[in-house]
Amino acid sequence: MKHILLLSTVLVLLGVPALVPAGPKEDAQAVFDKFLTAFTAANVDEVVGLFAPEALFWGTTMRDLATTPDAIRQYFSPMSRRKPNESKASALGPASTLVLSDNTVLVSGMWQVERMVEDKPTVAELRISLTVVKRGDRWLIAQFHNSRRPEPTPAPPPTR
Repeated sequence: MKHILLLSTVLVLLGVPALVPAGPKEDAQAVFDKFLTAFTAANVDEVVGLFAPEALFWGTTMRDLATTPDAIRQYFSPMSRRKPNESKASALGPASTLVLSDNTVLVSGMWQVERMVEDKPTVAELRISLTVVKRGDRWLIAQFHNSRRPEPTPAPPPTR
């Protein structure tokens, strides 16, 4: 009994993260992180698997809204032609989250994609908004909107 009490005390003092369950905010952030990892790995199946079957999807270059898993897969299918890590996706700072309920979280953030185009490094900065929902024991993307981040507005010339 003393050993169990001692071990419990040590674990609490060390702040062992495995003993502290994540909340909806952390779970939703993890979905965004999984998206970035799967995108970098060029894993179409994993990316598409993050979406709920009825997800609403606006990809960066899409003219029309995708509302089916097949349409989302079609959007990401060109990714399968590149090598894993040929493009690198990474978050630009922490995402902002708004917990609506234990099962619904809004995530807004920025990310970038780095890749070589015609032997020159290019970086695309993007804005993203997600609605992440819990279905059973899984968190899935129910709404996705991605767009290019506009260039900064130049400062106006000084007036005299």
